Amino acid sequence: MTPAAHQTAAAGQPGASAPAAPPSLIETMRLEPGATLPLLAGHLERLQRSSAALGYPCPRQEEIRQRIQQTAANLDAGRWWRLRLLLSADGGLSLETAPLAPPLPPLQVVVQGPRMSGAPDWLLHKTTHRPWYKEAEQWLAARPDIFDVLYWNEAGDMCEGSRSNLYMQTADGSWLTPPLASGALPGVQRQALLQAGRVKEAVISRDTFLQAPAIRISNALRGWCDAVVKT
Repeated sequence: MTPAAHQTAAAGQPGASAPAAPPSLIETMRLEPGATLPLLAGHLERLQRSSAALGYPCPRQEEIRQRIQQTAANLDAGRWWRLRLLLSADGGLSLETAPLAPPLPPLQVVVQGPRMSGAPDWLLHKTTHRPWYKEAEQWLAARPDIFDVLYWNEAGDMCEGSRSNLYMQTADGSWLTPPLASGALPGVQRQALLQAGRVKEAVISRDTFLQAPAIRISNALRGWCDAVVKT
C-alpha cells in the first residue's frame, strides 16, 4: 500500500503548515569523484535567495565555498559523496557528509494525492520543515526498492515528489515540468535543466502524467533520471 492520500480537510488542521520553531535551510549536494560539485553555484544562489526571503543571516558565498572545499579535501576523491549543508535561523552553518551510491535508473516511483497543503512561502524553500512529506519519508524508509512518492495537488495537477522534481515527455519528445505555482520546489537540478532549455514549465494534469510516453525525476544528488511508476 502507498502512504494514505491527504484529503483537503487535513491541510486545514491547526499547525499543519506553521513550524513550531524557525527551521534550518538545507542544501544537499553531490560531490563527484575528483572533488567536483557540478551544481554548487545553483545551491549557493538558492541558499542566498531563501535566506534573504526568510530574514536569515547568511555567510558570504566565498566563505561557504571555502568551508565546502575544506570538507571535500578530507574525503576520498575517488568516491561519490553526499554533502548536506544546514543554515540555521541565526546564521549558523554546518556540513554533514556521507558516501553516495551512483544512480542506477530507472528509479521506481509511486504516484498519489492530493498532497497535504503547505504554506506557499514554505513550499518555495528547502528547509527542515516538511510536514507534508513526513508520512512519505516513513513509508519510503521501509521500502528501499521505491525511490519516491510523486504527488498531485488539490486541483489534480502534478506538483513534485517528496524528494525530487518530476518531468514528463510529450508526444513530440520534449520534456515538461510543473511550474512553482503548482506546488513545486525550485530544485537546483530543475533550474539547471530549465536554464539549459532542456525542459519547459507547464501545468500537468494527473491523467496526462500517467499516460506520458516517459517520465523522469531529478534532484541534486541523483541528477535527471528515468523513472517508472510502480503499479
